[in-house]
Amino acid sequence: MPPKRRKLLGRRTAAASAARAARASETPEQTSLRLSRMASSSAAARLSTESAAARTERLASAASTMSARRARLSVEELPSTQKTLRRLRDATAKACSRGLESPEQTTSRRLRNTRATAASRASEQPQETAHRRFRNALSTASARALESPAQTTVRRFRNALSTASARALESPAQTTVHRISNACSTVSARALESPAPTTVRRVRNAALLRLPGLQKTLKYAVNGSRKTLATSSFFEWRKFAVCVILVKCRIQL
Repeated sequence: MPPKRRKLLGRRTAAASAARAARASETPEQTSLRLSRMASSSAAARLSTESAAARTERLASAASTMSARRARLSVEELPSTQKTLRRLRDATAKACSRGLESPEQTTSRRLRNTRATAASRASEQPQETAHRRFRNALSTASARALESPAQTTVRRFRNALSTASARALESPAQTTVHRISNACSTVSARALESPAPTTVRRVRNAALLRLPGLQKTLKYAVNGSRKTLATSSFFEWRKFAVCVILVKCRIQL
C-alpha cells in the first residue's frame, strides 16, 4: 500500500474510533441532537435530489395525513349534537353518491364490501367475534328502543319485502338449504334454552294460535307465499308482505 493511502486510512480509522468514543460518552440530549441533525441533513439531501413530482406527492400525502389528524381531533372535541349532525351529513352524502351510481357500480361495490367483510371476519379472534356481536346487539336494541311505531312498521314492511323478493328469486336448492339452516338454528336454540323459557314460549305460541282470525291470516299468508314463488309478480309478493306485517302486529299485540 502506498504511504499516502496508508496515511489516509490511518486518519479515517482514528477519526472513526474517536467518533465511537464520543458517541459512547455523550448524554441522551446530545444523542437526540445529533440524530436530529443527521435527519435534517438527510432530508435536505433528499430534497435536493428528488424530482418535483415526487416532492409534490410527498407533501400532499403529509398534508392529507395532518388534515385527517386535525379532523379527528376536532371531532373528538365536538359535543354530541354536532357529532350527530356530522354523521347525518355524511349519511346524506353517502346516500346521494349511492343514488348516482350505476347498477354495475352498485354490484361491484357490494361485492367488494362483502369480500372485505369476509376477510376481516375470517382473520378475527373468537373474543373479537363475541365483542362485535355483542356491540351489534346493543346498537340494534338501542335503535329499536328509540324508533317510533311508524318507523317500526316501515322497517318490518321493508324487511318483509326483501325477504319475499329473495324467496321469490331463489332456486329450489337454495330454498332447501335455507330451510335446513333455519331448522338447525332453531334446534340448537331449543337445545340451549332452559325449561322456564321453553314453557313461556309454548304458552305464548298456544295463546297466539287461539287469537280470533289469526289462523285465517296465517293461511292467507302461506297461500300468498306460494303464489309469490309460483308467479314472482310484484303485486303478489307485496300482498304477501302486508300479510306478514299483519301477522307480526297481531303477535306483538
